[in-house]
Amino acid sequence: MPPLPEILTRKGRAAAALLAACAASAYILSAGGCDIGKTETVKETNEPHFVRGQDELKRGNIPEAMSAFLKVAEKRKDAPESHFELGRIYLDHMDDPIEAIYHFKKYLELKPNSQVSPMVRQMIDTAKKKFAASLPESPFENNARRMELEELLQKVQKENLELKQKLDSAIAQADNLRATQKVSVASQRAAKPKEKASEAAAPSASTAASEAPQVGRDTPPTYTVQPGDTLTNISRKVYGKRSRWRDIFDANRDRMATPESLKPGQVLRIPR
Repeated sequence: MPPLPEILTRKGRAAAALLAACAASAYILSAGGCDIGKTETVKETNEPHFVRGQDELKRGNIPEAMSAFLKVAEKRKDAPESHFELGRIYLDHMDDPIEAIYHFKKYLELKPNSQVSPMVRQMIDTAKKKFAASLPESPFENNARRMELEELLQKVQKENLELKQKLDSAIAQADNLRATQKVSVASQRAAKPKEKASEAAAPSASTAASEAPQVGRDTPPTYTVQPGDTLTNISRKVYGKRSRWRDIFDANRDRMATPESLKPGQVLRIPR
């Protein structure tokens, strides 16, 4: 067995070697930036690149600011503020809504319940609308829209034609009703006793002027204007005489501005 002093000397050397090894390991770990059991102590907003990005953004140096924020996002896994700033840059300055949406969504993944999260979601909607507006309208959509408008126009035209036909029919029915009433009144007058021969032989001027010539029941209540028609030949067709053209004109003043303003296809009321 070695003497006690020699044993102590050996133990002292081993302890010294162990201390030296621990010191070397600690130096290597500290030099390499490794912190065992510790989290990052530097806040994102205190990162040199983040601070530089904010400064460049205030100066209006957009490319330099974007480069600085990108370095922070690449270096750190938790860089929500850098993603937020990058989203705003891509949306407001770079006109790139796709990249803006990516960075805004990264922010929401890291800070879904922050105070600005609702605003970030609105900015995502704005970016989506901006991207949709940049897409060209397809020819199919143009043709479909044109077909819809043509169908709507045809529908309106058809409805207008049906309304015009109903109006003409209503006017004809009203004319027929008036004609029937006039014929009934004329029949009642004819059934009364004849006036004295002296009164019939010498009627007063007012009585002669007030009595209008009777029209047969076969006279139509309306007449459809034909090409080349005039009021005089229409009067001849319906009454057998040309002289009643003014009666036709007076009955249709709401449809005619002048006696010459006849149009083929126009429906005229024929007074009785």
